[in-house]
Amino acid sequence: MENFELYSNNDLRIEGYRWPVEDPVCVMCIIHGVGEHAGRYDRMAGKLNSKGIAVLSMDLRGHGLTSGKRGHCTPRRSVLADVDRLVRQAQSDYPDVPIVVYGHSMGGNIGLDYVNRGNLNDVPVGFIISAPWIRLVKRIPAPLYAIVKILSKVSPKLQINTSIDDESLLGNKESVGPYLDDPLVHPKLTTISAIEAFEVGKKLEDGTLESNGGSDGKPLLLMHGTEDRICDIEGSRKVAGNMKDRCEYIEWEGLCHEIHNGGSESNGDEVIEKIGQWIIDLCAGQAGDK
Repeated sequence: MENFELYSNNDLRIEGYRWPVEDPVCVMCIIHGVGEHAGRYDRMAGKLNSKGIAVLSMDLRGHGLTSGKRGHCTPRRSVLADVDRLVRQAQSDYPDVPIVVYGHSMGGNIGLDYVNRGNLNDVPVGFIISAPWIRLVKRIPAPLYAIVKILSKVSPKLQINTSIDDESLLGNKESVGPYLDDPLVHPKLTTISAIEAFEVGKKLEDGTLESNGGSDGKPLLLMHGTEDRICDIEGSRKVAGNMKDRCEYIEWEGLCHEIHNGGSESNGDEVIEKIGQWIIDLCAGQAGDK
């Protein structure tokens, strides 16, 4: 794993991550979830590297080594522009190599938003979405949601606690690693960031999120674990139904929120194997079409 500066100005510095491969068949761009950081994908990236897939990622605004108030991952249009930067970096590092965008959890919410509204969503040959934040398992009562929505306008940087007190909720403890003791992990999300994710999730579920048409027809692999206790699998089922003409949907029996890290009886290797093979098959098809 190599760290680099993906972007910086007077107010913001975005930390980038590389897992390079010489002459890769594809490069995958990872968008991570809330409270975590891109370095947590080192295990998965290493296994994809062994299949000839290069990996790039970044710490989202307010996360990991990227600057900003912890959990302040907003405004959404700027976050989508950060994904543009990651895609451009992939193009620069590996000219003419196919690109796939992968998003997990809140990163899945952002990734699906990018499928619809990303400025460069015509560039990737496909998209992979893992356990996206469409709905949460712990539903927020309507009165509380109304309060958070008001706070998002009057105090947008107010932090909400999103703590996870049991690593087994994420997956197999050995694969998950030292999540609770990771100094770059935090339990924060600001009110405006939460409301933006909730509202995008609702539009994705309803099929009403506007689209620029750039990614029309591009394949999407959507996956969710049946033992996810964080993001509600019903949200993924709704999205899969809305996108059935282009979406391969897989439910992983017994796997938790971080399906790439497995569950009580799995380390998640079968999910990573599926991701790698899906990418290889997709890129082989792309090469055959040329």
